[in-house]
Amino acid sequence: MEPSKEISSYSAQDNLGYCLSRAALILQPAVDSALIDIGLTRLSWTVLACIRFEGIEAPSQIAKFVGMERTTASRLISRLEKDGFVTRTPSHADGRGHSVQPTALGIEACNTAPDLIQAAMRPFLRDLSDNNVDQLIDLLKRIGTGTVADWGAALPKNK
Repeated sequence: MEPSKEISSYSAQDNLGYCLSRAALILQPAVDSALIDIGLTRLSWTVLACIRFEGIEAPSQIAKFVGMERTTASRLISRLEKDGFVTRTPSHADGRGHSVQPTALGIEACNTAPDLIQAAMRPFLRDLSDNNVDQLIDLLKRIGTGTVADWGAALPKNK
């Protein structure tokens, strides 16, 4: 093992990991607050949007797509079902599994939530042009491309 070089200075504020974490810590509560009036949280919205807009109906595929443990996704789906946003039916493809679809309430929430989220984030993005935001989204989507085939592999395992 080679000896590590001595670092004479370091700025967390210039570190990608720090900046991503800080941005998430700022934006996540704003999104949660924006969604509370329609009965959703940021995580339940992520699952509902996956079902509605991505057309993913199998709980295991929903978990994989949104990057969370299957048990977490299952709990969120159960809560969405209890609150009337989704319904579960036996899967046509696999009799053992279930298919999840949005209800009328879920579709209504999907029509409302994006504007609420955008309005909640606007104050934090005021120094960025629309083009800057589009570029940032494009760049963030590239992180891990071709390196992590499965979100689950990138997530810490519960101990």
